[in-house]
Amino acid sequence: MRLLSPSLLLRASRGLATRACSRRDAQYLRRVSDGGFVLPAANPGVRLEPGFVDEAEEEALAAEARAAALSFGYDYDGDRRAHVLNPADGSIESTREVVNNTRVTGRPEKADQALPPWGYGDDFDESALPPAMGALAGRLRGSGLYNVGALRDLTLNLRRDSFFQLDPHLDPRLDGPHVFVLGLLSSVVTTFSPSDALLGANGLPPRRRGSLPSPGPARGVSETRPWRDARDSWLHAIRPGVEVDLADGAAVCDWWGQTDYLVRRSPSRISIVLAFAEG
Repeated sequence: MRLLSPSLLLRASRGLATRACSRRDAQYLRRVSDGGFVLPAANPGVRLEPGFVDEAEEEALAAEARAAALSFGYDYDGDRRAHVLNPADGSIESTREVVNNTRVTGRPEKADQALPPWGYGDDFDESALPPAMGALAGRLRGSGLYNVGALRDLTLNLRRDSFFQLDPHLDPRLDGPHVFVLGLLSSVVTTFSPSDALLGANGLPPRRRGSLPSPGPARGVSETRPWRDARDSWLHAIRPGVEVDLADGAAVCDWWGQTDYLVRRSPSRISIVLAFAEG
């Protein structure tokens, strides 16, 4: 499954109280297998709130993220490759190496990591957040759409040069059961795939993974919550992207649903990941 963003995206754990998946969510979710839209009954627990922040709020949040990255960020060694396509037949010719990610998190991840003042987990201090980020957390809690409690983690990822690769993974359970991702500055396609363990439990081999792509429009937020599985057992990722020649020059794009549907990326993207306890 693929999700198109920029949007606010939510992933939440099975059984938690939150708004039902809707046809509005389905507009942003497509199957990799056939490009069809993912209707509410088949949604694994992904919810989207397009346009959750306006342009002024986006600018304020991006400025706070850049300032935090200067003080507390570290280069994150993810996959640095982007595919370069042959314009004649669409085949992959080569890959390009690019450093793509600066990360800020209160979760201890490296021995020499500079930790931001807001902390992590049971010791998270929401009052230490910069103003726009604190307002974002309060707005999510007060929206009436999601039954969230204390904030347990806020992580920033700043990616450059249109290379937004994110390896398939699950966020740590200690982060919290409700995970929101606010994408800023660029659209991107996020993929959701069942884990090998989940496929095995249903009698399917690992390579028969059905991926749901979700394209998030900028300034939208998404939440993952598996009263099905999007928070706890479906892996989320961002593919390396494909470089294609357009009328105004080469650009890195995402496939959304099928390889003939391309979504252009902007040069930079910032994601703000907020994890909440149950309300």
